[in-house]
Amino acid sequence: MYKSYKINQTISAVVSALAIVLAVAPANALPGQNINTVIKWAKTKSQLPTLTYSSEAHGYGGTKGNLYFYADVTSENGTVTKEGITVSGNSSLKFTTKNSQAVKLLKNIYNSNIANDFQQSRYVTKVGRDQFYRGKNFAYITAQVQGGSAFQIISVTDLQGLINNAKYCQTHECDL
Repeated sequence: MYKSYKINQTISAVVSALAIVLAVAPANALPGQNINTVIKWAKTKSQLPTLTYSSEAHGYGGTKGNLYFYADVTSENGTVTKEGITVSGNSSLKFTTKNSQAVKLLKNIYNSNIANDFQQSRYVTKVGRDQFYRGKNFAYITAQVQGGSAFQIISVTDLQGLINNAKYCQTHECDL
């Protein structure tokens, strides 16, 4: 009886400690999360702008300095479908898996798990200016845009559909 009491007490202490760690740990803004979680998270990141909703863009976005951050959502209070960062005016920062400056920025904004997942991701294809990568946890789209470099995080399950859509838009008029 005494042994089971000690085991239960130990398990209870471990579960309590885990609950405290999870409650205090900062959230990451990632596809699949509710936009309210993303907005709260963005407020904790000094390099990110205040996010405002745009019904035309179907998401939240903002600019701070040379960094534009956005999150596409299913509805104003909905689930994030993809997120993106565009950095302009910095020719040495290009979102590629081998650019240490870009990987460091991702680590600072998100965390080392996302930065490492992108850095170790597998190149899938290029359609137009977009390059598609598959990581273990997420998929990524990068592009060199006028005056800067763009990066998107998407769900791995959405990758093929977005590639197909990009290919279709190469030969058809699409509403971007």
